[in-house]
Amino acid sequence: MGTNSTPRRRDHADLSSDELFHVLANANRRTVLFHLRQHRAATVDELTDVITEISGDESQVPNREQLRASLHHSQFPTLVNAGLITYDPEQQIAESTDVHGQIGEWLDLAVRHQLQLESVRETQQLDGRTEIHVLLVDDEPGLPEAIGAYIERENDDMTVTTATSPLEAVTRLEEAPFDCIVSDYQMPAISGLDFLKAVREEDATVPFIVFTAKGSETVASQAIETGVTDYVQKGPDTERYDELAARIRKAVADD
Repeated sequence: MGTNSTPRRRDHADLSSDELFHVLANANRRTVLFHLRQHRAATVDELTDVITEISGDESQVPNREQLRASLHHSQFPTLVNAGLITYDPEQQIAESTDVHGQIGEWLDLAVRHQLQLESVRETQQLDGRTEIHVLLVDDEPGLPEAIGAYIERENDDMTVTTATSPLEAVTRLEEAPFDCIVSDYQMPAISGLDFLKAVREEDATVPFIVFTAKGSETVASQAIETGVTDYVQKGPDTERYDELAARIRKAVADD
């Protein structure tokens, strides 16, 4: 293997949360990792076929030569540097390292959602009103589902999709457009504000509301400086969910 063809391999256990977020946020890299997790090794041509097939629409992916070049020169080196695969550029064969634990579990979940993707949802109308699609991100077990169910029950014009981590939320954002994103502030791997920064790199205008129990002037100030649309503090009763729904509606109307 040529020593100048690929970067020096790291151990993926050494990856910071920001580095892992960057690596796994790319759909093609996730597809490569998922396929290699199942089959251990594959050629560039095989992985090109897999990515094209998963896309479901060849017009939405580069032509084969562009895709092969992207894998060879960009995606593979990134994965090698992260310690997630090895790659022989002469044989053009990529091989998985042991992707397990939380990385493997999240990867399986993310790509299964990607495989199940049929089409991007279009804006729907309910009783003459535009339906508001909300992405709610919170790592507390069961909480985002409970909040989402309450908001949908009390607000006929809202549909809430949940994610339990920013990484899962990235997959949700690739699946469908959202009118508003609501995120917890304090999460173990990536904070709500770090997630916002990643969102803003792709969409500078989508309303983003921080919904958190960690209330302080410092948090509010950081949220405003980072470009948060609104800031709502959690509470012990459903009144806070009603307040959140009202802020979502206002943020979307003002957008």
